[in-house]
Amino acid sequence: MLQNKDLENVLQQQLGWNRARIRFIVAFVLALIKLTTVNLAKLANALGGAALKESNYRRIQRFFAGFVFDYPAWGRLMLRLLPIQGEFVISIDRTNWSFGSFQINILMAAIVYRSTAYPLVWMLLPKCGNSNTKERQQLIEALLKLIPAPLISAVVADREFIGKAWLETLDTYGLPYYIRIRENAKVAYRGRERKARALFKDLAVGQMRRLRKARLIYGNTVFVTGMRLKEEFLIVASNRPGPQALAFYRLRWGIEVLFASLKSRGFNFEQTHLIDRERIKKIVALLALAFTWAHLVGIWLAQQKPIPLKNHGRAARSLFRKGLDQLQYVLLNLLHQAFDEYVRLLIEPLNSPNFEPS
Repeated sequence: MLQNKDLENVLQQQLGWNRARIRFIVAFVLALIKLTTVNLAKLANALGGAALKESNYRRIQRFFAGFVFDYPAWGRLMLRLLPIQGEFVISIDRTNWSFGSFQINILMAAIVYRSTAYPLVWMLLPKCGNSNTKERQQLIEALLKLIPAPLISAVVADREFIGKAWLETLDTYGLPYYIRIRENAKVAYRGRERKARALFKDLAVGQMRRLRKARLIYGNTVFVTGMRLKEEFLIVASNRPGPQALAFYRLRWGIEVLFASLKSRGFNFEQTHLIDRERIKKIVALLALAFTWAHLVGIWLAQQKPIPLKNHGRAARSLFRKGLDQLQYVLLNLLHQAFDEYVRLLIEPLNSPNFEPS
């Protein structure tokens, strides 16, 4: 059996939690990587140790039912692992699905890096459908407890995340934002009001235009940039002038890649049968650690040997998938030396000047 002490020590030093809880978290994260599923009955088979499957399943149930999770401490752990330590781009989005009649609706803020995003703060919405301003404000407040506003270079979001009070919240905290608006949004300038798409209707496909003067949208003064796509317009509002609006907005896609990695392209999160929002919130935390570790391993492996490109120019595998497959292989085949190497990525993150591959 692989020795998990170093991995336990990493979490113990950062979190200071009860050692038995740390031991469980490590076993659960390793089981997630081995089986790439959140099915608790299956994970009970992979927790390791001498306990029977039934005992392991009860252990899992006790953790999710009774353990009081310190999410700010977990967020600080996640931040320490990141390969970047400033100029953060924060992507905000939701992912939702249903298990029977139970709605699972997760609102998340994640840090964009290397074509994906790292989960940092999230909340389970007690409903289906869009978030409201109060919920977004709560998310931002939780985020700012972990990252000072001056370290955030952009908040990016899609068309759901609009509205006067919401944009005012971002302004109040001094957060630069680049948010896509709806084509039919009313844009006011010099006493005249027009729909946003009318400002860009003469553009050719792929052509963009940045309006030099600020406009009034949703009661907020913003700068507007637009581009004609094949069937629609991409229109971005920002509280900052300059040519970077579309470039920043495109980084939003990283959180979509993250959601896909947590679901069908990685851990099959949609297979969960949990119908308690607090328990689902806990499992997101454990998935966040498993995802981050896999992505760090993928980055490190690509530094040793670049991922080959397909004919269309894209990588044959994502950094996350490369790292996850390698971690899974190492764990299933009990490759001690490689396992120790990958744990070192959590002890000495990639951005540390002290990290050198052995």
